[in-house]
Amino acid sequence: MTTKSSSSYRLPLTLGLAHGVSDGAAGLLLGSLATSSPASQTMLLLLLYNALAFGSQPLIGYFADGLRSPRIFASGGITLLAASLISRALGFGELAVLIAGLGSAAFHVGAGALTLRSCGGRSEAAGLFAAPGVIGLAIGGALAVSGHYLYLPFLVSLLAFVFLIQAWPIPPHAATVSKPAKEPIFESHDWIMIGLLTAVALRSLLWTSFQLASAGQITALIALGVAAGIGKIIGGFAAERLGYRRWTLVSLLIAAPLLAFAGRKLALLLPGVALLQSSIPCSIAAMARLLPARPATATGLVLGLAVALGGLPTLLSIPPALTPAVALVVILLAAIGFWFTTEPRRAVSSKQ
Repeated sequence: MTTKSSSSYRLPLTLGLAHGVSDGAAGLLLGSLATSSPASQTMLLLLLYNALAFGSQPLIGYFADGLRSPRIFASGGITLLAASLISRALGFGELAVLIAGLGSAAFHVGAGALTLRSCGGRSEAAGLFAAPGVIGLAIGGALAVSGHYLYLPFLVSLLAFVFLIQAWPIPPHAATVSKPAKEPIFESHDWIMIGLLTAVALRSLLWTSFQLASAGQITALIALGVAAGIGKIIGGFAAERLGYRRWTLVSLLIAAPLLAFAGRKLALLLPGVALLQSSIPCSIAAMARLLPARPATATGLVLGLAVALGGLPTLLSIPPALTPAVALVVILLAAIGFWFTTEPRRAVSSKQ
């Protein structure tokens, strides 16, 4: 095992701070709409943002990889987020959501690809990049709910990160990810189970967060964001040492029922959120190993697609009250399928 110097984490940490500011700007924007628009219009705008910011990430990541310009997508995405704040301040709420969604998607895949390059695709770097995002989203939403529309500070911070990302020396393209393992970290059925569990858990979390925001429970929202950020950091380092497959499946199997049945009980929500988010860094790293030439696409599939799937039940008009029952059925079916399709673990580790 090679020891990574602290300097190798500077770019992921910087991109993580940019992630926090960009998601904070998005949270401020969406929160301001929730406090000034009818509930039905707010829900439609949230769904539009969800589709653009998360659902379009794999496609935008594909173009970013094809053009081999993740830096342009990262800085361009932040520029679009800055433009969305200006649009919102001028009163163009729908246009602001459209611009913010596309900007957020572009930034996530571009910055994710740069992060994977910087540390050879290790999950610790992915965790450092991903962690501040959800904290920023919670703080931005909380500021809006409390009536503090700090558009100018976010705008200045976003523009500062545009120049910083453009000036930062980027590792060469050949250093995208670390050397692939001889055997795949996740089998195909593992990915199916991971997708199902993550979608179910995010479905519950998104509804709970929306309910907390509507009720003005600012402290609870920030607590959820901090728990998610801590979970990502711990998960990134733990998975690198305990194994991606073991950490991801165990954390999701525990997180899904906790979130499905938590309601607004923070004693269940906080550990559930931390465990759910702790699987994100190693999922990014594992997907990057499957797609070594497409780090932006890999980032988009993990950071974007699962969240978009979590919002699909809303489009299908499935009542939130049915979430626990649906979650339990899906978890049981996924667990049974995983049990019967996974080959028994042989003593391979002793030979390594």
